[in-house]
Amino acid sequence: MSITELSHLIYAAATVITEEINGTGEYKLKTQRLKTPPWVRRIQESIIDIRKELSALVEIKRDNKNVQKVKRTRLLKKYNIEKKENLGQVIEELKHKLSAKTQWLSRHRERQNQY
Repeated sequence: MSITELSHLIYAAATVITEEINGTGEYKLKTQRLKTPPWVRRIQESIIDIRKELSALVEIKRDNKNVQKVKRTRLLKKYNIEKKENLGQVIEELKHKLSAKTQWLSRHRERQNQY
């Protein structure tokens, strides 16, 4: 082994060690987790909550007794519903909120894929 081969070998070893330490090598890609931004998680949680409330309100409108009385009174008080006519309007508003938030997330995903 000549001096130039030894020099190339040492240089290659130093490059690999530097990449591992600084995280610029392949090792970083394996250990790095994909994290969703906090605002995306908050929107996803609000979508889940809206879907829960929407399904409960639809069951209340159908006069289904499976909705617990506590949940029923809480939802009716939250959305200030006194008559069944108002219930349909609240359900439509929640559907619009839900579609707006899901469109927001889908536009964000499309932008991410684009870049």
